[in-house]
Amino acid sequence: MRNFLHAPLPESVGTVQCRIVRERNGISTKLHPKYTMESDNGIFLMTAQKQVKNKTSNYAVSMCKGSVGKDADGFLGKLRSDFLGIEWVAYGPGLNPAKSDPKMPTAHAVQHVREELVAVQYTASKWGPSAKGPRKMTVVLPHVQPGGERLVCRTLQPAQEGLLALQKSSSSAASQMIDVYCNKPPVWNDTIGAYVLNFNKRVTEASVKNFQLVHPNDPKVVFLQFGRVGKETFNLDFRHPISPFQAFAMCLSSFDYKLGCE
Repeated sequence: MRNFLHAPLPESVGTVQCRIVRERNGISTKLHPKYTMESDNGIFLMTAQKQVKNKTSNYAVSMCKGSVGKDADGFLGKLRSDFLGIEWVAYGPGLNPAKSDPKMPTAHAVQHVREELVAVQYTASKWGPSAKGPRKMTVVLPHVQPGGERLVCRTLQPAQEGLLALQKSSSSAASQMIDVYCNKPPVWNDTIGAYVLNFNKRVTEASVKNFQLVHPNDPKVVFLQFGRVGKETFNLDFRHPISPFQAFAMCLSSFDYKLGCE
């Protein structure tokens, strides 16, 4: 199960339809909501909860329903944001590079640090004191090769060699290590007074969280779509080369307030 959740979805599978249910009614989930991802027919896949005592938003993701935390057996990884909630990175299990032993040989130390699996960056679509508009979203994934194997992004220097750094780099070598996606720009609808996208009936309620992910070179192909269908329920559809964990992490990043974006 762990391998399935982390591995890129095979092309032969087509589009996988899932839903995410948000729980924030209990004492422990009021301030730190819990999110569960399950298949369309109700099969549990993984769960995530915002962690307490963190300076920035930090979600632990687990493949076990009851235990959510980095020390739990079902721990799959975590998603963490910067202070503004604008840049997010999801990691697999492993050591924070900042806590790596400097005395250890580099080749050995890098094997112990966590792998970067997806990065998400948000920007405002309009600026000014009264600016309002849909968020602009950029997603960075490690490149998946034709055979289905994903390149590994594991580094002791994430500020220089992590996914966000590679995306900002002008190096041709860096561009070959990653795939960059963006959200499809919604269109303003005067009739309902909102920005809209065609989700083919998979999304039924307007929300700033709703988005469709496309590649800049082929904006007609939707690789992932996510949107509200109820007060606490959201549909999620995705396809190759995205993994279930990457899809879940992207959607989790959309729930937090984005300072400067809304």
